[in-house]
Amino acid sequence: MFVPDPSTTTASHPQPSDIAQLVGLLNNLMPLLLRFQSQALEQPFQAGPGNAVTPNPALDHHAAENLVADIIAGSLRTLSAYLEANAGRHAGLESCVPIVTQAAHRFAARDYAEAFNLIWLAYRAIETIRATDPQIPPLRAGGWASADQTSSSIH
Repeated sequence: MFVPDPSTTTASHPQPSDIAQLVGLLNNLMPLLLRFQSQALEQPFQAGPGNAVTPNPALDHHAAENLVADIIAGSLRTLSAYLEANAGRHAGLESCVPIVTQAAHRFAARDYAEAFNLIWLAYRAIETIRATDPQIPPLRAGGWASADQTSSSIH
């Protein structure tokens, strides 16, 4: 992964409208998540033969933290690989390196909220840069379909 000067944090301060938009999108997910949670409480799935999963706030919190950590780690791997492959060939992408580096530092410090925010800023910055230079490849070349084809599926 790139290791630029950690004192370069000017790009890591989000615009209030960006945060408001992200919060709005995440808030729109809450009714759906609450519906899933209520369905799970009404009809718990079977974790194994004769083992119904029962509600446990401590376990739920731990599971949610693990899920968020996995999402952030995957995003950091994607961003790091993309920037390693493309930042040297496309000067505009160099400005994203400090953002991703800071996100990795926040992730290591278990500050998942700030790491997620910085990852969002990096994705947005890449899309903004790509909008001005069509020669820059997309972050996910081939889209989700190629990832689905290379991984095993669960049925």
